[in-house]
Amino acid sequence: MTPKFYDVTLRDGNHALRHSLNPKFVTNYCKKANLTDCYAVEVGHGNGLGASSFLVGKSGFTDEILLTAAREALSKPKLAVHSIPGFSTIKDNLKPAISIGVDLFRVATHVSEASLANKHIDFLLNAGVEVQGVLMMSHMIDTNGLIDQIKILAKFGTKTVILMDSAGYFFPSEVESKIKAIKNELDIEIGFHAHNNLGVAVTNAMAAYASGASIIDGAAMGLGAGAGNAQLENIVTNFLKIHSSTEYVQKYLDLSDLVSEEYPDKLPLSKSSSVQSALSGVFSGYSPLVQEVSESTGVSKTQIWTELGKRKIVAGQESMIMEIAQDLMNL
Repeated sequence: MTPKFYDVTLRDGNHALRHSLNPKFVTNYCKKANLTDCYAVEVGHGNGLGASSFLVGKSGFTDEILLTAAREALSKPKLAVHSIPGFSTIKDNLKPAISIGVDLFRVATHVSEASLANKHIDFLLNAGVEVQGVLMMSHMIDTNGLIDQIKILAKFGTKTVILMDSAGYFFPSEVESKIKAIKNELDIEIGFHAHNNLGVAVTNAMAAYASGASIIDGAAMGLGAGAGNAQLENIVTNFLKIHSSTEYVQKYLDLSDLVSEEYPDKLPLSKSSSVQSALSGVFSGYSPLVQEVSESTGVSKTQIWTELGKRKIVAGQESMIMEIAQDLMNL
């Protein structure tokens, strides 16, 4: 049995595009996604619903415009969104997304802060839509702590929890041990979201599935924050080879071609900054900002990444990068 393939190209990929994703491309992509066996297509700002701001990046188009374009074009996979309480609110973001016709909501928190998802999960479950809990930066807590946070999400009513390796930090053996421990302890569906900072995103995705994860995230051409996500077409091809079926491979390759033709200069690369991000355990999407701050202040990228890691900076704390660089300059 193959996993549920969850496509994050039109959301996590928006990080790589500096949040400039446009509705025409969303429409074209969704029409091609209809021809695959993809479980869901996630759409929106890189940081999810309501996140467009000068702090984390202004979107070229509103959530409503992008989601409406996706809803009109998407007929087979579920239309999904990423929602971080704080960026997203029930009144301003969740209710409009439900009205547009979003099928699946991922409510995401930092890995140690699952309790912050309670109100949003409760509202969405009562609204009758599918809800998944997401634990971002999942390397920043030990396995027992991870299990405790998943228990909190399960108590809120979620039957599915996604582990995000937001910094591309894990090795396959770490993925395997954590997911096996979770599955041994809890009767809950697990998904895994890999980043490619250390070049093992696809291998990590395979290890996650082999260890009991049933939902695997990926992006066409790996389009995503930092060194990118696990490459969707590679994941699919590997799984289908195992099961001696290549029925949908070409359809996923068509998605890959669409991305590479439209955004040839935005495709992710595993640069030194990406590796430093992983080694420091810092959010992959900070790479462009670290580069900019390093150039403007003269503080080396290595120093900035190292200090970000020491201070355990997480997504949404972009303003701290310049502050940290200035502190290093003063030292």
